[in-house]
Amino acid sequence: MACSSHSLNRVQDWLRVSPDPALTSSPLCPPTPPKSPAPTAPRPPSSSPSKRQRNDDDSLPGSSLSHTSSVVLSDRTTLTATGSVRRTLSPSRHLTKLRTARPSISLSPITMPPKPLPDDAMTRLGWLRTRLGSALKGGYIPGGLQDAIEQDPDFRLSLSMEPIDEEAFDHEDKRTLADFALVDTLQQVKRIFQGATLCTQFGRDENAWCFSVVWPLIELAIKLHGKGKWQSESVQSQSINPLYLPRVPDPSTPSKERYLFRKTDFCFSYSHLDPHFRALYSRLEESNAMQVSHTTDNFTSRAVLFSGIEVKPENGDQKEAELQMGIWMAASLRKKMELAEKARAGRDLNETQNPNTKIDDPSVTALLEPALTIIGNEHKIYYAYPSSINGDITILGPDEKFANISTRSVPGIFKLIIVYATILDYGYQEENENGQESEGGLWGGYLEKVFKEIARGIH
Repeated sequence: MACSSHSLNRVQDWLRVSPDPALTSSPLCPPTPPKSPAPTAPRPPSSSPSKRQRNDDDSLPGSSLSHTSSVVLSDRTTLTATGSVRRTLSPSRHLTKLRTARPSISLSPITMPPKPLPDDAMTRLGWLRTRLGSALKGGYIPGGLQDAIEQDPDFRLSLSMEPIDEEAFDHEDKRTLADFALVDTLQQVKRIFQGATLCTQFGRDENAWCFSVVWPLIELAIKLHGKGKWQSESVQSQSINPLYLPRVPDPSTPSKERYLFRKTDFCFSYSHLDPHFRALYSRLEESNAMQVSHTTDNFTSRAVLFSGIEVKPENGDQKEAELQMGIWMAASLRKKMELAEKARAGRDLNETQNPNTKIDDPSVTALLEPALTIIGNEHKIYYAYPSSINGDITILGPDEKFANISTRSVPGIFKLIIVYATILDYGYQEENENGQESEGGLWGGYLEKVFKEIARGIH
């Protein structure tokens, strides 16, 4: 016990200095060194790269890292104190702060909306969910592919564990494998399935999931069901115009605010390659109204954007994905609200109006867009809409009604193709044969009027 007094003195010294967050590790030696200490080689410098630090624009101020101090009592005992220094805020805390940001973003379960939806948004939400449910009931795999899928050696093991239900096949589709488009569809589905398998087995990173699985999937959905109206856009490196970002208090200066910015991975644009949209974009440029989206990119700022998709690898942070998707969708809707107000002002240029009538104006309440987060194989659907005329945005989801759609199986991939097809169909609806607008379509029923009014150049 002779060494106990010596250790006690060192503990007392450590306690006296431990409140200092700048404390460094104690240089003291163990009280009873081994009789024959083995020589210790100097530790080489680490060759692994450090993790990328987020820019100040990417996170709330006041985020920080923990530092620790310690004192060695023996070769097996060390006391450690954590300094009260800066640490990183979690995505959940960011999401909580967004509820009181200016303008706010509120993410809630679909069964727990913070307040009743506007009538127009409720109508669109009901239409979209009904269409998604109907599309997934069956008939989402071309009947001409049944034998080829069931006999394909690359699918055999998977199908032995999860056979495809007979109702999944569309036997009214009379195409056969003599149709090159059908063969190409099967080849593309196989590539996606194999990419998802490799990403799952080897724990691949977000970039691999993005471009081995998700990008080919949405490209295939556009190819099969986009009717030439859509382009997929990779917006991973693109910034959002600060005018449409949420502002939160700056802890270092309470009287000031700062923007909370996150990026997302993919979205859709109304295609410049389609003659109808190309003509509209030309008219917008002639009217000096080229900036029609919420980004600062030279191309996508001049394209009308739709939806948002955030991808994470398996075991990725769901809350971080929701944070990124939420900020993107809120900015996108705020830009559309701004343009809708300009269009309304143009229509009402010669009229005197009560400002309070804006509350019920369709230009505010009719905007509702779906969005997705993808964690590995799992695709989750959300719905974003304006909850006030001041740019506050509510996002409901994930939609548990469609919780079991993933790229883990062949029928799952075909289900996702039809999910994306339904979302694109909602985003763009042509007029019926009698010239009436299709119910629920965001473009044909609403956005087209806004952009045509903007293109008139009277604002």
